[in-house]
Amino acid sequence: MTEICLVRHGETLWNRESRLQGSKDVPLSEAGIEQARIAADQLSKETWDVLYSSDLSRAKQTAEHVNEQLKVTHFIEPGLRERNYGILEGMTRAEIDAQYPGALSDPTQHQIPGLETYEELRQRIKKSVESIAKRHDGKRILIVTHGGSINAFLHAITGKRAERIGNTAITRVRFDNARWYVDCINDCSHLNVN
Repeated sequence: MTEICLVRHGETLWNRESRLQGSKDVPLSEAGIEQARIAADQLSKETWDVLYSSDLSRAKQTAEHVNEQLKVTHFIEPGLRERNYGILEGMTRAEIDAQYPGALSDPTQHQIPGLETYEELRQRIKKSVESIAKRHDGKRILIVTHGGSINAFLHAITGKRAERIGNTAITRVRFDNARWYVDCINDCSHLNVN
């Protein structure tokens, strides 16, 4: 059985401003760096064989902070990127609602240049995670990626969407080369420890 722990990146300033990041390369905020360090403390209590992250700096930086404690091989995987929202990226939710009403709940209402469909995201992220799992069969793998990517992956393997995935939330799954098993989703308990 291959064990995979999916971790969302730490907070960015755009997260705080409710700006749609998507494929834009936005770095961690100071709070995000602290969240990454706290997650590292939690994850370092376990043994990991390998670490993967999206190539976007918020995920890559989170992975680097985690790996200061883990010290395992870190691979960059562009297939783990967040969904590309095209021209909507950088806009606040309010700006999107004003200019493209309903675009986030039903993107088919508008022609959004550059928008990656949800189905394209689901297929891309499932293919990337399965490829990583097959490369490291029977190992314990840590993947640092994005909330939308984690949610799309969970939807691809279970048919259900999770609630919003929190910054540095931990989601655990297992793979037996045929079937996926979900052990926990969106565990943020490490952020509540004083």
